[in-house]
Amino acid sequence: MLILGSACSQVSYVTHVGIGQMRVLRAREALTPERIAQLPPEEQRGLAALKQALALGESLGLGHSTSYRHLIERSEDESIRVVVVAPAQRLEPVTWWFPIVGRVAYRGYFDPTRAQNFAQGLARQGFDTYVRPALLYSTLGWFDDPVPRALLRWPPAAIVVTIVHELVHEAIFVKNDTAYNEALATFIAHHAALEHFAEQPLQIESVRDGFADQRLFAQLLADLSSELNALYERELSAEDARSAREIIFQRYQQGRYPSLRWQTLRYEGFQGIALSNAYVLANRTYLGNLPCFERELAELEGDLRAFVREHKTQPGRHTDAQECAPSATGGEPQWVADPSSS
Repeated sequence: MLILGSACSQVSYVTHVGIGQMRVLRAREALTPERIAQLPPEEQRGLAALKQALALGESLGLGHSTSYRHLIERSEDESIRVVVVAPAQRLEPVTWWFPIVGRVAYRGYFDPTRAQNFAQGLARQGFDTYVRPALLYSTLGWFDDPVPRALLRWPPAAIVVTIVHELVHEAIFVKNDTAYNEALATFIAHHAALEHFAEQPLQIESVRDGFADQRLFAQLLADLSSELNALYERELSAEDARSAREIIFQRYQQGRYPSLRWQTLRYEGFQGIALSNAYVLANRTYLGNLPCFERELAELEGDLRAFVREHKTQPGRHTDAQECAPSATGGEPQWVADPSSS
């Protein structure tokens, strides 16, 4: 931690993260048979889904992970807070450099108040900020990360998708490329869940609907990003640029696409979100490269294990997302997708 502090000149932040991580490690409980027996039936079912996710990760070729085999008492309200920051007139994230991981497009906090104070301080300087919760995270295999007990109460499909996502980070991680890392983990996790739950009608419907909504939202973000980039290329004053982008935001939130239909509740609150460059970037990070990965998987005839091998062998390999993204011109996008397609 001393090395990190001196290298990054962010002693206070690094100390906060270091202390928070040590507290997490000290608070872990081994998932012994006795401890498992104490869990209510709902959480035992969640634990079964967790074990399935760990086995699924190994079967995909992600390797054996020693994480997510301990429990920690952390409620949804005690989630980590992730802060994303962007200039008000550019659609590109502010990044921070750290040893091992390189440049990342966010900062995580164990203390929600500290995260809000950091975001508010940058907002007063004119930056866009967005703060979101994250119940689970990965230390990339450096520590044996525990599972928050609250996660065991999630639906089985959500547990599998979330755990496999984090396992991808342990197996494949590229310094300085947050968008690649997060989108790859999102893509592999959802396709793994589609495969895993293929013979379970209720679960597969949940996975398909969730992935269909992510694809729709990815298309919305691609169109919105294209309009914002075109706006920021114009020589406008800061005040005029802000006014113009508010008009764009309102148009998207007030029914830019009347045929848009969500399959799940995940994005139902989009109309009420305080949109900003930071919000767009935070979500596009997880979704922007999905079309490219879809094309790669199709070229491998849908072989997800071959896809994983390709990216383990050549981590970071991907086409420019703009070449694969849905077109933002030439008419209104076709929002209604086949939720059964994978």
